[in-house]
Amino acid sequence: MKISIYIAASANGLISKSRNVPDWLSPEYGAGMMAICQEYKAVIMGRVTYDILAPDYLPLTHEGTTVVLTNNEDAKSDNSTVVFTKNEPAAIVQLLTDRGHTNAVIIGGTATISTFINAGLVSDIYFVIEPVLFGGGLPLLKDVAAEFKLNLVEVAKLNGNTVQLHYEIKNA
Repeated sequence: MKISIYIAASANGLISKSRNVPDWLSPEYGAGMMAICQEYKAVIMGRVTYDILAPDYLPLTHEGTTVVLTNNEDAKSDNSTVVFTKNEPAAIVQLLTDRGHTNAVIIGGTATISTFINAGLVSDIYFVIEPVLFGGGLPLLKDVAAEFKLNLVEVAKLNGNTVQLHYEIKNA
């Protein structure tokens, strides 16, 4: 299974500011995130990302699979695409494969991205670099010991100030 990451980052590399409010994201980031989610029909995210998006902004509403990593065994959603799990990445890949998916995209956050990177399951990363600097916030990765080399696939200017960098992970 091909697993991609699609994530926005500040110019100094943080994926969220301290307040964890996504008011700094460009409309182009939102459109790109929705497009890749609609294309892949399989989305993986952490519980904090889910709480920010649900219920009105979830990228999949009627078809596909939205996997939300959480330790809350009582979590429920009115959205039929949502599956809450505390499973490890390999089991999540199996769940998605069993449902007929060949691609999935991770849209946040730090713990979810780090878990899949550590498992060696991520094929490529789309970074949308937004023109803002944060004094504090969430890094892309946490507790990732290995070093991963990247191969630049594409650079796209999304608007006057925002760029998208698409990298393959060489070690994947």
